[in-house]
Amino acid sequence: MDFAVLLMAGLAAIYDYVLAHTLFCLVPAFFIAGAMAALIPKDRLLPYLGKDSPKFIAYPIAVVAGLLLAVCSCTVLPLFAGIRKGGAGIGPAIAFLYTAPATNIMAILYTGSLIGWDFALARIVFSIIFAVIIGYIISKITDHDEKKADSEAFKKHTESKDSKRLFLLFGALLGILLVGTRISEDFIKYPVVAGLIILTWWISTRYFTKEETQNWMEETWGFAKTIAPLLLIGVFASGIIREVMPPDLIPTYMGQNTLIAMVIPVLFGIFVYFPTLVEVPMARMFLDLGMAKGPLLAYMLADPVISLPSILVVRKIMGNRETAVYVLLIFVFTVIAGLLAGMFLWR
Repeated sequence: MDFAVLLMAGLAAIYDYVLAHTLFCLVPAFFIAGAMAALIPKDRLLPYLGKDSPKFIAYPIAVVAGLLLAVCSCTVLPLFAGIRKGGAGIGPAIAFLYTAPATNIMAILYTGSLIGWDFALARIVFSIIFAVIIGYIISKITDHDEKKADSEAFKKHTESKDSKRLFLLFGALLGILLVGTRISEDFIKYPVVAGLIILTWWISTRYFTKEETQNWMEETWGFAKTIAPLLLIGVFASGIIREVMPPDLIPTYMGQNTLIAMVIPVLFGIFVYFPTLVEVPMARMFLDLGMAKGPLLAYMLADPVISLPSILVVRKIMGNRETAVYVLLIFVFTVIAGLLAGMFLWR
């Protein structure tokens, strides 16, 4: 195929992507992720992942900690190793390992904007359920001694000024994202977004120190400069793949909610590595080419969570048996989720 045709296909995909999804989706998402990384005191969360922490505390905290990060299946590995070395139980650590790439705030917001909010909700619900169940199963088959602790040692923090100001800030930032992506009338959208931006600026100057605000901006820029180029590369590649892929390939094999239609994208997602969030434009491409939403959900539940490079590293951290069980459970659960969603949500 002509190189110029492929180049134009990739550039056209980038143009459509930037025009439709950058200003009111990615930009607010970067600021939200930056605020989560810089302003939420993670030292109050990670100690609750310890092996002596009650399960009803450890697993929700692991999910919340994963929500704060925007990392891929390989980037999360040093964090997983770190919390394991720091004394986290294997079950909560696995839940964190699964949710950080699958349910982080940027992945969900981007999925909702590009594919649909019903799809984003299904993605986060299934991901959280699978993270907890898989973590719990692996904790039961390991040789690690998981102990219970006195629940009095894990009382919730009382509401503080910190929580109130964070609530105000995230409320304003989420408002910008929701208004920008959900309201189509420009004469309503732009004035409301402008007002929310002014409100965000006022909250940051009124309730946060200059150092905190600077840290927030640095984290936001760090996400933007790390993720945005990878996203553009992924969008460019998806445009080329869409141009060269036979038009009947995906509809023929993955256009229905059948078992084989689930297995193919899940295996592809498990062994092929994409940087964080790149799976979303790839999924949008698959959807446009005729993939049914059941197989698409199965792919989205597997692809960001695990890849061949991450499997090799996880094996070093927690052993052959646990890794084999981890991969098998991801395969089985994501296939089942695709089948269920195809049967009941998107017939």
